[in-house]
Formats: sequence, C-alpha cells, structure tokens
Amino acid sequence: MQGTFERIFERILVFTTSSSLMLAAAGIFSTVLNNYDVDKVFIDFFVYLILAVSGVIFTLVLQIFALEKIKSAMHVVFIVFYIIAVLVLAALFGEGYAPYVLIPSLLAQYFIGVGINDMFIYHDKFLYDCESHEGKEMETYLFHNNLSAIDLTEKTKGQQAVLFGLSVVMFLVLVFGKLSEGTFNIFIDLLVIAFYLSIMLCYFTLGLFKNDVFYAFLGFKDYIADKKRLLRSVFLIFLIAAGLAVFISSNKPLITINWFMSEYSEELNDAKSVQKQDFNFMPLPEMNLEQDFGSDARPNIIIELIFEFIKYAAIFALGAGLLYFFLKPFFTKHFRIFWTEGKLITFFRDVWEDIKNFFRIIFSKDNSPKAYATVQSKSFQDSMMDFLKKAKRSKEKTAEIDRLTKQFMKLIDWGEANKIHYKANLAPAEYTELIAQNVQTDDNKAAARNAGLLFEKALYDKEVLSGEEEKLFEESIKQVLQCG
Repeated sequence: MQGTFERIFERILVFTTSSSLMLAAAGIFSTVLNNYDVDKVFIDFFVYLILAVSGVIFTLVLQIFALEKIKSAMHVVFIVFYIIAVLVLAALFGEGYAPYVLIPSLLAQYFIGVGINDMFIYHDKFLYDCESHEGKEMETYLFHNNLSAIDLTEKTKGQQAVLFGLSVVMFLVLVFGKLSEGTFNIFIDLLVIAFYLSIMLCYFTLGLFKNDVFYAFLGFKDYIADKKRLLRSVFLIFLIAAGLAVFISSNKPLITINWFMSEYSEELNDAKSVQKQDFNFMPLPEMNLEQDFGSDARPNIIIELIFEFIKYAAIFALGAGLLYFFLKPFFTKHFRIFWTEGKLITFFRDVWEDIKNFFRIIFSKDNSPKAYATVQSKSFQDSMMDFLKKAKRSKEKTAEIDRLTKQFMKLIDWGEANKIHYKANLAPAEYTELIAQNVQTDDNKAAARNAGLLFEKALYDKEVLSGEEEKLFEESIKQVLQCG
C-alpha cells in the first residue's frame, strides 16, 4: 500500500465522499422536488449522470492542479467554465430545468472535493520534504525545517471538523428526506453506506498522517510493514458497526428511536389539509420628485451626470476585472507548455498505470511484509538523479530513467535483505552480477544480468528502450524478487 496504491486510494476517497453525498441527496429529494404542482422535473437521469461523471472529472482536475501547482484562484475559474459547459449541454439535450439543481449541486460537489483533497496534498508535500532523508538525518532536518509538518498537522485538525460537518449534513439529508417523504431505495442505501465508509476511511488516513509526522520527528518512516492488513481491519470495524446499526434501524429495533415520528406525521397531515391562501400584493405607487416636492427637489444635472459616470465606470471596471480574471490563465506560459508538451496525455497514461497497479495490489495474495526502503537504494536513486542533471537528458529519457530507477531500487532492497550489499562504486551491471552469483537457477542468474545490462543501456544510450526491452527489464526484476 505504498506510493501508487496510497495515491489512488486517497483520490478514490475524494470521489466517493463528494459524489455519494450529492447523489444520495438528489435521489432522496427527487420525489419532493418533482411532485410540485407545476409541471417541472428538476431531478432526472440527466442530473444523476452529470453528478456521477463530474465526480470523476473533479477528482482528475484536482490531481492535475496539485501536480502542476496551480493557484487556488483557478478553482473558481474552472468551476465557472465547467458549469457553463454543463448548462450548454443541458440546453442541447432539452433538460431545461436541470440547471436549477445542477448549479448549486456542482458547486457543492466540487468544493467538497477540494476540501478533502487538500489534506492529501499537504501530506504529499510532507512526504516529498522527507523523501531524501533517513534516520537521525531526517530527525535533525525536521527539527530545523518543520513548516510542512506544521501545515499538515494544522490541516488534519481542520479536516476532522470538515469530515464531521459532512457527516452531519448527510444525517440532516436523511432526516429531512424521511420527514418530507423522499425516495429511499436500495441504491440510495448503498450511496449512504459508501459515504459513511468513505468518511471512516478519511478519518483512518488522518490518523496515519498524524503518525507519519510523529514518527518522522523520531527519524522513522515506512514504520508500518503491511498497511493492506491494517486497511482490512478498518473494513472489519465498519462492518461490525453497520451490523450493530441494523438492530437499531430495522423494522423491529431493539431500541425504538422513532416514537416522535407518528406525532410529526399527524402534524404534517394537518398542515397539508390547510388550503393555500392567495395573497394579492398591491404595487407601490411611483414617485415623481419634481411633481411631489417641486422643481427644487430634483438634483443638479451635473451631479447626476457625475454619479451616472461613476456608476457605469464601476460597472465597466468590475466587468473588465472579472473578464481579466477568468481569461488570463488561458494566455499564460504555463498553460501553453501544458498543452504543447502533451502533459495531459502523459497524466492520463500515468493514472491508468496507477489504477492497474492499485487493483493488482488489492487482489494480490502476497500478504508477507514488504521490505523497508534501504539507505543504499535511496543513495542509488540520488546518484541517478545527479547523473541526469549533469547529462541533461530529454524529458522522455528522464522519465524512463526515473521509472527504471524505482524498479532497480527494489532489487537493491531485496539484495540488502539477502546480505548482497550495494556500494556506491558498483555499476548497475556489476551489482546484478553479484546477485547472479548468489541465486540458484540459470533462469534467475540470467534475469539478474538482464536487469543490470538493460538498466545500463537505458542510462547511457540516448534513445529510450523499446517496449519489449522495458517489459523484459520489469519481468527480470520481478523474477529476482521472487527468489526468496
């Protein structure tokens, strides 16, 4: 549950928490809103589809903003243009009444996602700050450079209040939905369960973040050997809590908590029986200053012109300022570079790989504790980064070396666990030769040598490895790691 798994898991929580809340609220109140005397359907399949798809889009956009270090003001720019696009889509499909619900729902959904995603961004910054340090060195470093730790600690405190507030909001939605005879079905029940499970997992991650800060100041990182087993414990606790809740919320509960509902239902029925009264409002008479108070009551025409000029100048300045605010980001150098260098395609490719790795880890049967990252593998990574800076490789080559280095670090960690020690003066192929001398079968020896030779080829050749060569490198690493 390291690296990729944690990143995808955290972003899934952003999606499930915000989207399940908005979809459940829309589903519950759909009956109430759609049953007005006027012939309007405010919530239909189009609304549900937009909310679900928007949850995915918002999660991806927030991740891009975090990676590109986009300013917070861009949140407003993005959501405004996004809502405009949704309104155009609604007009094209003829969903004339959808915007009445979609506009506030999309605003709430997006900024709920922003609030939850922020705590993961602060945690990512803290991990990045501590990435190049270990043991006593990290303890000393954080003692003098603790801003990221302080920011993360303060964010977790505020986030607890936010999560509690969201839990209360869902509770109010359920209560008022029940009182107003809203819709409740199996899909809404599943959304409510998904929401509260997401909230519980968010609290779980907050606890891990606090521990990360605490142990980092003691010089420890990667202090949990098997986070996947710990995550299973959280699911078990949730299932136990949900099972106990069934005894309270069933048709024949052990504890009766709906005794007041019958009284409220009677009052609600009495209120419905009361006929609506029509109120006719009398318009206010128009005033004419010159006719009512004389010609002297009218202001001087020059003063009127001055105030008119000030009014329209203020309106023009406000409009120009808003136009500049919303359009400026599209003409920045950062925006041009992002699109011309194909960063969006690279981002989606990385996300797809991360998702595949996420599910591969979830359904893997290997429950053995993973080896801690060693100082030697970290030293190897630093030397590779220094080499790339001096060699000034292309972006594609740098990305390739970064991928291969992370794989080769696993080989060094495995070697340290099996007493095959890495030294800084060893070339990758020299180190894998040491590994080949300590493994048993010819296939394993060949795999170790292939890993070293392919890594050195990628390191010194200006061209990137072919897809077959990179696949062979990864398979060779994996084969050596399975040697025990």
